[in-house]
This record gives sequence, C-alpha cells and structure tokens, in this order.
Amino acid sequence: MQSDCFVVEGKLALPYQYFAGKTGSRFLIALRDEKKILGAKCPTCNKVFVPPRATCEKCFSKLTDSRVELKPTGTVTNFTVIRYEEPYQPIKPPYILAQIRLDGADTPLTHIVRGIPISQMKTGLKVKAVFAKKTTSTIMDIDHFQPDEKFKMEIGYTFDELEIGMSASFTKTISETDVYLFAGISGDFNPMHLNEEYAKKTPFGTRIAHGALPQCLIAPVLGMKLPGLGTVALEINTRFKAPTYFGDTITATGEIIEKIEKKKWVRMALSWTNQKGERVAEGSALVIPPAPLPE
Repeated sequence: MQSDCFVVEGKLALPYQYFAGKTGSRFLIALRDEKKILGAKCPTCNKVFVPPRATCEKCFSKLTDSRVELKPTGTVTNFTVIRYEEPYQPIKPPYILAQIRLDGADTPLTHIVRGIPISQMKTGLKVKAVFAKKTTSTIMDIDHFQPDEKFKMEIGYTFDELEIGMSASFTKTISETDVYLFAGISGDFNPMHLNEEYAKKTPFGTRIAHGALPQCLIAPVLGMKLPGLGTVALEINTRFKAPTYFGDTITATGEIIEKIEKKKWVRMALSWTNQKGERVAEGSALVIPPAPLPE
C-alpha cells in the first residue's frame, strides 16, 4: 500500500422500495380500506389463491383481473413457534406463526395466531382474522388470527397452565348513568364529570368519565377471564393517555408477559382502547393466579 493512501471503514445503508404489482396492491388496498381479504380464482381450473397472484400455478392461466372475496375465517394447516428475536418481527417472541387455509381458498395464508396457549395450538384449529385498528398498508392490516371457538378462559388458569402470550379482553360502553353511579360510589363529584356547563370551559370541551371508571374494566378480565376465578391482584399500575367521553366503548385487555417461578406470580401488560382504536390508558398488573383445585 502506498504511503499516501488510507482506509476509512464504515457501513453503507441501502434503503429501497419495491412495487407490490397490480394484483398485490389490490390485495393490500382491500385489507387497508375495506377490511376484506381478496383472492384470485382461476377461470380455467377454479383454484382460489390467497394471497392472489397473477398466474395460476396449475394451468398457467392469467389471473390479473380475477377477484374473489374470502371469508375472514379458516383452518390452521401447519404452524411453528417463533422463539428467537429479530429486528423485523412484528411482535416479540415467543409467538405462533401458522399457515391458514381460509374458507373457500385452496392455498394457505401465513400469519400470526394469538389468543391461545402455545401448548394448546394444533393443526385443524378454526381461526378468524382480527383486523388492525391502525392501518399500515401491509399484510399486518390483519393484526392476527385468533381461535374461532371457545377455550378454557372462563374457568381460571393456575400458574402452571398460564403461558406467555395468552390474552383476554372485556368491552363496555361508558354511559352517563355509569358516570353518575361511579361518582356516588367513589365520592368524586368533580364537575368535570357531572356539570356540562363547567366542563365546556375545560380543555376537553365536554364532560369526561372518571379516569378510574374505564380502568375498572380490567377487573372482569383478571378476575373472570385471565387468569380467571380465584385471581388475587397484588399491584396495578396505570398511565392515562387520553380521556374517555360519554358513549365511548372501551376494551380492556390483559396479556401474560412474565411468569415469576419463585413466587408463582404472573405479570401482565394492560391496555385500554376506545372504539376508534385509540389507546386511552396502558399499564401493568402483578397477580397471583388461582391455586389448583384439590383432587
């Protein structure tokens, strides 16, 4: 190497974009704007492809102008459990990645399945699509698939039966009556909640529900669904992010994120969203799951 030369080491970033094509774009736009799952049906052999493609793999007929709407339900034909973490993953492992044959389709769609313990996952499981509240113009406009049948959620899970990733929700519309009753129970008669003329002068411009009212909706999740009957809550932390207005429909969700083996306790991530998909609160809970029933 010559004395007047030198080397500079570094990394070169190469961002890129690619076109999904006419067929792929139509599929993604339908997911984003209409919450519909489109497939392509071959006019020659009648095979239905999901996601759609431009050419039939069986008879090579052109499918560019083919369009068929599929039901958001299907059957798991195969699955694996993702346990390693990579930057591009949509959610944190462990999670279930499955091949799902939608009702009316001949090819499987690969996607995430949630709402079922990993140990109970099986082929042949009936599932349905849950569409994302916030669209991204990607396949993740289907947020995930969940079991289309009832499981043991209402019975109560012991520590050994619980698995990371299990979740449950409870939904309720907050009415004016709910707010007045909560004021009587709690003793909080702040005019921000009860006096419309006063509330018009606040930053919210109208009455809002007590912050603790929607927060209480996590109680039926913890005590009746997950972990279920017999659960003891040791700690609940909440951070409010947006107000709850009269008439808002709030969904409270709890998800298992940690099992503390030494104490047999469970930590859960909590979230509260309204009918617009906006997160009004988030937090965590530390609970003692129900003890096993005696033999």
